[in-house]
Parts: sequence; C-alpha cells; structure tokens
Amino acid sequence: MNAIAQELRACLEERNLAGFLDGFESMLQTEARLLDIRDITQRILPAILLELLQSRRIDAPCLVRLAQLIRSNVLLVVDNEVLVGINQQLPAAWRVVKDAGTPLPTPLMTYSDELPRRSKRTVPSGLPASADTIPMRRIVLHSEYALGVVNVSDMMSFKKNVCASRQEREFLKAVRQYFPNLQAYPNVPLRNFIEVEGMVCRLSERHRSYVRAAQVDVLLCTHEEDPVVGFELDSAYHDAAEVVERDQLKDELFSLAGIPLFRIRADNASHVRAEDFYDLLIADAESLDKIRPRRLRPRRDHDTLVPASLQARVMMG
Repeated sequence: MNAIAQELRACLEERNLAGFLDGFESMLQTEARLLDIRDITQRILPAILLELLQSRRIDAPCLVRLAQLIRSNVLLVVDNEVLVGINQQLPAAWRVVKDAGTPLPTPLMTYSDELPRRSKRTVPSGLPASADTIPMRRIVLHSEYALGVVNVSDMMSFKKNVCASRQEREFLKAVRQYFPNLQAYPNVPLRNFIEVEGMVCRLSERHRSYVRAAQVDVLLCTHEEDPVVGFELDSAYHDAAEVVERDQLKDELFSLAGIPLFRIRADNASHVRAEDFYDLLIADAESLDKIRPRRLRPRRDHDTLVPASLQARVMMG
C-alpha cells in the first residue's frame, strides 16, 4: 500500500478525523491525487464517520470542513445515514466556526431528497386513469449488521497489483506487443536472474548491499525463462543525486552479468499510454532489434521429456 494511503488509514484507525482531512487535502495538491484510495473513502471512512457522529466526537471545524468537501464533490460520501447525521450537527458547528451574521449552509443532499423526484410518475394528458392498470411495486431488501467494534483491517483488500504504477502497466502492454516472442515480467528482484554468488569477488561492498533489495522494472525472458534484456522506467525522481548513484550501481550489475539494460523516460509519466511507449520502442528499434532473438534454441535436456518406450521404438526404427 502507498505511504499516503497508509497514513490516511492510520488516521482513521486512531479516529483522528482532522489528520485524515489534512492528509486528504494535501494529497489533492500533488500527483498523489491519482492514487486509488476508494477502499479507504468508500469502505472505511463511512463506518468511522457514523461512529464519530453517533458519539458526537467530531469538533466544529472538522465537521464544517467535512461538509464543504462533500458538497464540492471532492470527497464522495454516499452513505445516507452519515449525510443525515452531518446535516443534523452542521448548524451548531457552523455557528461556532463562522461569524454570527453568516447564513447557515444548505444541507447536504440525501437520498430521501432524491427519491420522490426519481419515483414521480406523470400520466400523459388525454389518457384517463384506468382501473385495468396493473400496479407495479419495486421491493428492495437491504440488510445491515455489525459485530463488535468496527475493525478497519477487516474492510481492506490486501491484494496488490504486481505493477507498481499505471506507467508500468502501460509499458508492459507496449513491450509485449513489440516483443511477442518474449515473456515480460514486472518488478523482478536482481537476485532472481543474476548469479550474484558467482561474481561476488568482482563486486564491491556497495554492490553487494544494493543487490539484495534491488529490482528491475521490467525483465524480458525467453520461453525457458532465460533473461534477455531489462527495462527501467525513469522519471524526474531519478534526477536526485542519491537515485543517480543507485542507478549507476544497477547499470554496472547488468553490465557484469552481460544483460542489456535500457532506460526509458516518458515526458508525462502520469498520462503516458501504451501507444506512446510503443512509439518510443520503435524510435529505438535499431538497438532493440539487436537483442530480439531470431530463433529460440531448445535446451539440451529436452530429450528427457520423451517417454522411454517411445524413445526405444524410434531408435529401433
């Protein structure tokens, strides 16, 4: 989970609504606004808000900030019970925060306000009401229950995409299209495909400590899982001096292992598409075609896959 999402979740676990709102508003001012935190805002936040509203533990400034975020559609809250609770406590909080002459805010829209508008039927003019009309009713069954104290961890999904970012997912689409006869894997640890122990005498202590936790963004392998080439997706983050040093260590490790490493930087990492990455690969086709395998040689142990009886018949024939 992203560090920002972990911080927001921690604030809710501590029932620190002010800290959550501070972190949420700060996130909106950075590229982190693109993060998917719906598990937090749609599954965890409503239960915490309902608990705080029922115990009246939301102070006036937080309640006013919360209502303003919901009204401006910056923070999406669809739980009707939460919206009703905010509307009930908002006037008193508003008088504490605002000046005496400031008019009260408009209550938040709830689903009870929307229901009559949606369900209202109009009979076309000129058509008399008929007793033969069959009445239609829509029945919705809705059940809610909670056992014990609300545990935030129970509401979270612990599945994680193997790609660290949207940029990696888009690049994987492009590289699999460009190299259809190779296998592409994201975020592969270097120790999984570089024999570090075999060249330990050629590595400095800095290399040995770095390689333990280092990984490559995308690794291309043959169908027998032999590494062919690695790709690194750079960004402005890689311009920092500390990151430049780590990138140099990674380049040296790939060079010692005899595996090519290409670095690709998109102009806009947040909105780059697979088509844009494919164009970058086409532009560097002269270098990439050198590592494209012309044919895949089978391993020498392939004959062990042939049944012994079949092998005997072939030899006799």
